[in-house]
Amino acid sequence: MKEFTIFYADDDEDDLMFFEEAVSSLCENGDRLINLFLLKNGENLIETIERNNSGNFVVFLDLNMPLKSGFELLEEIRSKPEIQSTPVIMYSTSSNDHNVLQSQKLGANYYAVKPNNFNDLLKIISSAANINWKNHPKDNNNFLFHKVYC
Repeated sequence: MKEFTIFYADDDEDDLMFFEEAVSSLCENGDRLINLFLLKNGENLIETIERNNSGNFVVFLDLNMPLKSGFELLEEIRSKPEIQSTPVIMYSTSSNDHNVLQSQKLGANYYAVKPNNFNDLLKIISSAANINWKNHPKDNNNFLFHKVYC
């Protein structure tokens, strides 16, 4: 059985529930186990990653959150030597070029636009869970996750 961990920080309850439902659906057939850490804001994200970052994992960060934005959290992750290589997918409803370029500049691995339907969300999560992030090179030419993997 493949085991994978996802850390997802988002202040929107509906988005968190939608994501959790998709992860549960992907685990139903029993060939994979996805450990999911849902964080209602980014306040505890860094310490949660530091305590639970063994194995293959990825962080999904919403851009617009109270307390700390996704950009601030990404900068914090990249500034801490012990977790700076953490794979991060910026995950937002916005496809604004500024947000995409800023995410890339700050060191995100990918940028994904939140999908409007369940099947597209399944594709994004499944694709992220199938990547061996420890050996996955960053490719700035293919930064939009959903265009590369979905």
